[in-house]
Amino acid sequence: MRSNTKTSVQPVENLSNRALRTREKLKIATRVALNEIGFHRMRVQDITEGAGVAAGLFYRYFSDVREIVREICEDFMDELNAVTRNLPALAHPYDQIFERHTLAVEMFSNNPGIIRCLFQHDDDFPEFGQVWKAAAHEWNLQVADILKSHASMPSEQAEHMAYVLGAMTEGVFFQYLIRHTKDLFDMGREPKDIAEIIAIMWYRTIFLEDPPADKLNLTNPLIINTK
Repeated sequence: MRSNTKTSVQPVENLSNRALRTREKLKIATRVALNEIGFHRMRVQDITEGAGVAAGLFYRYFSDVREIVREICEDFMDELNAVTRNLPALAHPYDQIFERHTLAVEMFSNNPGIIRCLFQHDDDFPEFGQVWKAAAHEWNLQVADILKSHASMPSEQAEHMAYVLGAMTEGVFFQYLIRHTKDLFDMGREPKDIAEIIAIMWYRTIFLEDPPADKLNLTNPLIINTK
């Protein structure tokens, strides 16, 4: 519940270093609360108690819970794209695909509240969906660069392929992280299992063949021919 005290939100560029630290504490506490109790149950009090600050102080930095959650979702997706953008170049395309998806699935799995905002609450809160769409577009352009490099695709074809692969992957993420679909969980419950499922499907789609057998967990039910 919002305090009755009227407090104007201070622009970030006008904040002192001390105020910036307080604002960051609020964001950290929000991320923890969001992942532990979820967006709809989270209150300003949960955030300020987690940050160890007075309840009314929240409104000096954010107008409401939606605003701080949107910023946290944006920070999270920026972090993911920065991590994958800075992955070292790997010689084999399967390794490149597998490593980026392992990172993504691990980060998503460790932040269930953020992922629900991005995937499940975007109809009611379109700003969350906008964060996902912008970040997914950058992710897809990173993938297009991989396709141009490893599959020798022309730029336009690589981008179109990246958009389709991204949409396919989004469906797997939704089924695994939000719906916890049994059929998918039966194929593997660890992030690396899901990353491998995605990587195999990507590799087959791009190169029209199975990845090299020595790179795979041969108990994966998607593996048919290991010769």
